[in-house]
Amino acid sequence: MGQCLNCDRPVSDAYCAHCGQKVTVGRINAAYVLQEFFQVLTNIRALFFSTSLRLLTSPGAVAQEFVEGKRRKHQAPISYFLIWTTIYILLMSVVDLVSGPGHVIDYGQYFGPGRSTAYAISHLGVVLTALVPFQTLYLWLLISRARFTFFETMAAVIYVIGTIILLQTAFVLGLWLIHVAGGGPVDIAFSDAFKVAYMAWFGWDISRRFALRLRPLRVVAFVILAIGTFSLWRLYGVPALFQEIPLGQD
Repeated sequence: MGQCLNCDRPVSDAYCAHCGQKVTVGRINAAYVLQEFFQVLTNIRALFFSTSLRLLTSPGAVAQEFVEGKRRKHQAPISYFLIWTTIYILLMSVVDLVSGPGHVIDYGQYFGPGRSTAYAISHLGVVLTALVPFQTLYLWLLISRARFTFFETMAAVIYVIGTIILLQTAFVLGLWLIHVAGGGPVDIAFSDAFKVAYMAWFGWDISRRFALRLRPLRVVAFVILAIGTFSLWRLYGVPALFQEIPLGQD
């Protein structure tokens, strides 16, 4: 019988029954680092991309399954959101580096005048996170409160925002290809159509999992409130917020 190096409990198998760590862990060397690195990539690829695909095709099912306990089947909402946000910001950096700022996407004053738009794009995770409580409240009051708690509904909303960033990433890639083929910059506001369409699809798909009266009206109300709040936030809230933050000199 051995002893677990992690929790000091006695063990009689290859793994500790108390904490799950392997009895023999070995030294940390180059092989260990490479193994951990590729294991992380494999796990992200398996869960992250399957979750992304299903959130495009069956968003309501993913939210319901995750809330009801099928947690290992899907990428967790917060990590899903953070990964797509990181991919999007990195993509924008590469696009600006290769093609030049503003040559592929014209952000204009999408998040307000001055440098507030540039600051909002580079801090997109913070900007979008501020919307989560409002979108959660709308979805919970109109659709999900019969079976989901407020915070379970929040998990679904975080999935939605992460998937909207996925669509935004695809939008930027498409514009980059158009630019390479000789096209000019495109106004970022055109991507709002994808946001509206996906919010409507998500609202309808998740509402089908609840016994609701006036389902179409509830979905329309959810989309109007969600998109309306986003529009007010980007046009007025974000500029007001960044007026209090020194953004440096142009």
